[in-house]
Amino acid sequence: MSRSEQETVPPPAFDAERAARFERYAAEFRTVFQRADQFLRFRAYLRGLLEPSERKNVESLAATAGRVMTTESNLAQALQHFVSNSPWDAGRLFAAARQYAAARRSDAGAVWVVHDGAFAKKGQHSVGVHRQFARGPGKKMNCQVGVFVAQVGPAGYFPLAARLYLPPAWLREHPDALAKLLPAAERTATTKAEIALRLLDELRAESATVPPITGEEGYLTATDFRDGLAARGFTPSADRAGAVADALQRFEWLRNELGLDHFEGRTWHGWHHHVSLVFTACAFLCGEASSSGSPPSRSPVAPGT
Repeated sequence: MSRSEQETVPPPAFDAERAARFERYAAEFRTVFQRADQFLRFRAYLRGLLEPSERKNVESLAATAGRVMTTESNLAQALQHFVSNSPWDAGRLFAAARQYAAARRSDAGAVWVVHDGAFAKKGQHSVGVHRQFARGPGKKMNCQVGVFVAQVGPAGYFPLAARLYLPPAWLREHPDALAKLLPAAERTATTKAEIALRLLDELRAESATVPPITGEEGYLTATDFRDGLAARGFTPSADRAGAVADALQRFEWLRNELGLDHFEGRTWHGWHHHVSLVFTACAFLCGEASSSGSPPSRSPVAPGT
């Protein structure tokens, strides 16, 4: 299968054995959630992301999950609260998904790639939405922009970490909303390079080894990013173009097939909740591929395709 064809391949359909593996996988994350209702909604949201559907907003996820598992009566409302307002820690879910995938994402020949991810928005009410330059489309647009770190290499593609970037102009224009919308640590302007370095620090704290690091041009040309890598002893990757292109193609797969940018909520916590749930869905697919005994794919698609 060509790389362009891989971009359109949806997650494989569930049969009884796959459904049983999903239930065992979901149970791995029970300790992330303090309450039983949070875990049940996590399970439903995750199953909705993995089932085929054109749109992965809350209503679609609820309808899809409700067809294949027993759920509460008003699942759409419950999932909306779960993803937008429920007080669970997205950071713990990001970390748990990374831990699950760690045994599958061999560092041999791998590269960590830092890149932007633009989430187009029509309105102005979501946190961080501003008319700003989006590197992927190569133009200014009304959007949110996240900083992402992914691993690419012979073992495949693994999204690792993400954080929403808040443009200084947005922070200046919404002073009354900061205390209501943002954690205290996020209420001051932080550059994308600073966010990326913070994410890399978190990843290094969990990792026995750190692969070479590269990123989109805007990161590599930023003095504070290059100096930050050097100060931390990180090794720059010589294969910038290939690794970045690979990461961005796989990112588009997450966007198109797992609904990475389909979240319609407006909150800081909601954005990070949704992205962490998509990363967790991707880790399940990566585990499915590696457990099949088939050669690893660079995209989390059905083994053997």
